Amino acid sequence: MTLTCSTSDVAHHDGGVISFRAAFRGSNRVKFVKHSFVIVVVTVLALQLGCKDEGTGPDSGCWELLGLEGKLVNDLVLTDDHLYACAGRDGVYRIERFAPNARWEFLGLADSTVNRQLDAGVTGLVHLNGNLLVSYYASDVSRRHGIYCSTDDGITWQRSDSGMYTSPIYTVTSRVSALAQSPFLPNELFANLSAAMYKSTDGGSSWRLVDGNPEASSHVYTFGFSKTDPITIWAGEETGYFSPSVRRSLDGGENWTAIWFPPNIGPYTYDNAVYDIAIHPTNDSVLYFGMLGVVVKTIDRAQTFQKVLGWEDGIYRHWRLALNLHDPQELLATGSYLYRTTDGGQTWRRVPPPENRIELYALAADWGGRILYASASSPGNGIYRMRF
Repeated sequence: MTLTCSTSDVAHHDGGVISFRAAFRGSNRVKFVKHSFVIVVVTVLALQLGCKDEGTGPDSGCWELLGLEGKLVNDLVLTDDHLYACAGRDGVYRIERFAPNARWEFLGLADSTVNRQLDAGVTGLVHLNGNLLVSYYASDVSRRHGIYCSTDDGITWQRSDSGMYTSPIYTVTSRVSALAQSPFLPNELFANLSAAMYKSTDGGSSWRLVDGNPEASSHVYTFGFSKTDPITIWAGEETGYFSPSVRRSLDGGENWTAIWFPPNIGPYTYDNAVYDIAIHPTNDSVLYFGMLGVVVKTIDRAQTFQKVLGWEDGIYRHWRLALNLHDPQELLATGSYLYRTTDGGQTWRRVPPPENRIELYALAADWGGRILYASASSPGNGIYRMRF
């Protein structure tokens, strides 16, 4: 495992930026000190100053490399003991979170014929009653199916997309871009195939079309569930016109209504999508939507919208969100930086990605243990951990 420490900034809505630089960055910065004992002391102080846990958030920018370099990871899923990585065409991996010197375990579903790009190959994972279910997105030529299930902890995988659309030419459904589980009914799952929304009430054994057209070109990337209302569900998507929108269901996923964003919210003149949704745990009128170039907040269930982070802050990408359910004023987002707000999006602190990495993508947060995990999307990739 490798530890790297970065500087952090505070970014405000109005574009103002205040920079904080670490006093020391390692022994290579203190070469003017000739005495070896002094060098050791200064080095130790540098690490303490750069990586000390102040209890206020990931402001030190201390990234610990966990491995999977070269893997382009779409999603990270936390359980009590493990971290799962949906590594696109490289398949599924798992690591024990708290075991010393733990190594990644390969669980299968790799396919070198799938394009190496984000949101291709294995796109999502659900841990259900001791079983694993994953969604898969690839061209029909790959001969992959849309949902796979393992009942033996990843040793073998079986097709589990019964009821989903298959094209007249190919008998596969490998275009499932999102998979999610209801927090109220564990056996109730939702998945998206192109513009079609599917629902399962038997843990993924069978699926039923509830909305949309599997031959249309829109694309759902994420689902969001109210924590207080079991029948309100959200889906973030990219329409066939390459613009971001959300779909909302008020009856447990049986019927869906499309909602579009006003044009002055963000840079929607070309390709954009809603990649993640975060919902307040006790007030489901408050939601955050993560897109390219902007994070948008609503406090009235998407009747009106407020941009809380955008391009004018010098910020290009936003990919994934993680909301602290114990303190919903705290929110993390990945993109060109790691972003963190503790006041509901009024101000943001940002931490650069690990050294030699351009941006961060997948995100998972253990709020109780104050540990976050993120994947670097380029170059070199890899999974990183930060304690805060």
